[in-house]
Amino acid sequence: MNVPRSANQTLLILRNADVHAPAALGLNDIVIGGERILAIVPAGADLSALDAEEIDVQGGIVTPGFVDNHVHTLGGGGGLGFSSRAPEIQASQLLRAGVTTIIGMLGFDATSKSMAALVSKTKGLAEDGMSAYCLTGATLEHPVPTLTGRIRTDIAFVQEIIGVGELSISELGYGYDSLGKGAQYVAEAAVAGLLAGRLSRKAGYCCLQVPPYLKQVLKPMFDVVERTGIPITQFIPSHVNQTDSYMEDAAAWGLKGGWVDIGANYSPENNYGRSTLPHKAYVQLRHKGVAADRILISSDGNGAPPKEERGENKPKVANYMPMRALHATVRRIVLEEQVPLADALACVTSNVARATGLSHKGEIAVGKDADLLVLDAELQIVHVIARGQVFVRDGDPVRRGMFDDVLIRELS
Repeated sequence: MNVPRSANQTLLILRNADVHAPAALGLNDIVIGGERILAIVPAGADLSALDAEEIDVQGGIVTPGFVDNHVHTLGGGGGLGFSSRAPEIQASQLLRAGVTTIIGMLGFDATSKSMAALVSKTKGLAEDGMSAYCLTGATLEHPVPTLTGRIRTDIAFVQEIIGVGELSISELGYGYDSLGKGAQYVAEAAVAGLLAGRLSRKAGYCCLQVPPYLKQVLKPMFDVVERTGIPITQFIPSHVNQTDSYMEDAAAWGLKGGWVDIGANYSPENNYGRSTLPHKAYVQLRHKGVAADRILISSDGNGAPPKEERGENKPKVANYMPMRALHATVRRIVLEEQVPLADALACVTSNVARATGLSHKGEIAVGKDADLLVLDAELQIVHVIARGQVFVRDGDPVRRGMFDDVLIRELS
């Protein structure tokens, strides 16, 4: 069989793959060259003319690698003192969790951490072999911190920066409803991202941090969209399952065609007593009429917000957000809620790629990036391939970042 390839290009073939692209395509062989998918052919096709390494996945489920749109690559936290700042994330943490593409952000702490450090970390993760992008800005600062001095020039001229956020719709964060100034600044930041995105062929979207425990929740953003004409898809409100009132507004947002992002780590099982279990949140949104292709799931991974405590108790412990929550949520949506695998996968693959403008990600198709997971019948991760390279084989990492082995040895 003739497969187009570059001279001296190393080939990898996945044999007997039950392909979910995320739509089910049946049993196929996948030919990978460099960082791209070169061909998808019926299983058993004669590929003997190709000088290629082969992995027979024996009918295993092959899916796109997960795209996580909300990760604190430098480490989140800091709200309980300097010791509560989470450490920088390692590529192997992400890849073992099935995450082959991430979008990182500063979050709460833009005092001890900076945009320069965030972009540097993003470049480092890409050098380690995965795909990494980031957003300009931080949660509470209005105006937001940037690398070049402006949102527009950050997005237009820095390859890794594809949007702005996560940005609170209240300039004072969780403690106050937005009194107007916050929502107005969010609109200004979103327009800057939109225009820069058009210039640089990026989404230029705005990731929102929404104060979930107060009465306004998303309501200021409905007003922003109505009064300004900014496309509703220019915003991604994060972790909508934190409270019942946020879920109500999120359903209305989704019915208007907006993206709705479920937080995989926001759960009563992870110290968030007022939240809806993420797999239950998916079902609730669908029952309210939100289309399957409007729903995203992200991790808030490597974040470390204060543990939620009620009454007069003040938080004393930072609540770490593990990367594995994304995969765990997908499994529970399918295995416990009986949602079709294609719909559940779309929330962490193709939907996210469309929402964030990463057109080469999120699907198994010829010409797309070769980011692939092999899952067993219980949807557990067996192999992970990122940009055409095998990083996890039979559940064990076979490639690591530069300092991973040192960290493991030092901490053992």
